[in-house]
Amino acid sequence: MVTRTGIAGLTLSGGLGWLRRKHGLSVDNLIGAEVVTASGDVVRASAGENEDLFWALRGGGGNFGVVTSFEYRLHPVGPEVHLCFVLYPAERAGEVLGACAEHLDRLAEPAAPLGVLGHVPEADEFPADAHGDPYVALLCVYPGDAGEGESALAPLRGMGGEIADLSGRMPFVEAQGALDEDYPDGLRYYWKSINLGGLSDAVVDELVARNDAAPSSHSTIDVWFQGGAMAEVGETETAFANRGSPYLLGVEGNWEDAADDDANVEWVRGTFAAMRPHSDGGVYLNFPGFQEEGEELMRAGYGPNYERLARVKAEYDPENLFRLNPNVAPAS
Repeated sequence: MVTRTGIAGLTLSGGLGWLRRKHGLSVDNLIGAEVVTASGDVVRASAGENEDLFWALRGGGGNFGVVTSFEYRLHPVGPEVHLCFVLYPAERAGEVLGACAEHLDRLAEPAAPLGVLGHVPEADEFPADAHGDPYVALLCVYPGDAGEGESALAPLRGMGGEIADLSGRMPFVEAQGALDEDYPDGLRYYWKSINLGGLSDAVVDELVARNDAAPSSHSTIDVWFQGGAMAEVGETETAFANRGSPYLLGVEGNWEDAADDDANVEWVRGTFAAMRPHSDGGVYLNFPGFQEEGEELMRAGYGPNYERLARVKAEYDPENLFRLNPNVAPAS
């Protein structure tokens, strides 16, 4: 989705991508890793070697050592895919997101849409009279045949009254960079996340209102459609938890001027707080933010896996050398 994302950090804390509902998370496709531990030892972690460490690496972040190599299970995709990328007026968010959720069950391939609430950029790809207007967008890569994908995703593009439709066939590697221009070097970023059990009218109305109130036009609220393969892995099979939540909400504060830091951080935290009553509390630790301190945030992210992670941490990093991260403290 954004080509500058580092594969190491993405993988170690989960790894959401276009293929999450068909092939699972990045951690679900990790089959081995080489790790330099806090003691300086170089070890291999896999299903047959240092199994506890391998379990912890699949979702536990950078808590257990420096991973110097990754080995993945690969899947054929493309080379061409169909990307749906369409914007509608934000006041239709309930209709658009609801139609998308219903359409997923009709697809021959388990596609993984992303809904986005934001403001139309001042760019040539969008009508000038819509610049700055609030929108709701649907983005989705069809993981099967590109021609089949064009027809399969047509209902997402055919609701009428769209602001812009940037959909089309393209190489999969190009679809991977579809959002690159939205995350340039030099912007300031503060993100939080929270899992949601559903998209009720109350939830969507609040999201539209929070989007309207964003102090920066670069900020977005992202709705990740989950389920499929990522939910078929057991809750304790890897360190990554909260797999059963149908939606993940990403609140992205993106702005230009350091003088606006407080207003944008407050907006992100306020949106997170408004969604808490609609959540079981689970978060995605690649989008952590730092409103909660220490163990509270970690327990929200790791759920039933936290205690085991703390024990593995005590074995491989008892002095907590690797602590400049969403940190799991070693069990005492």
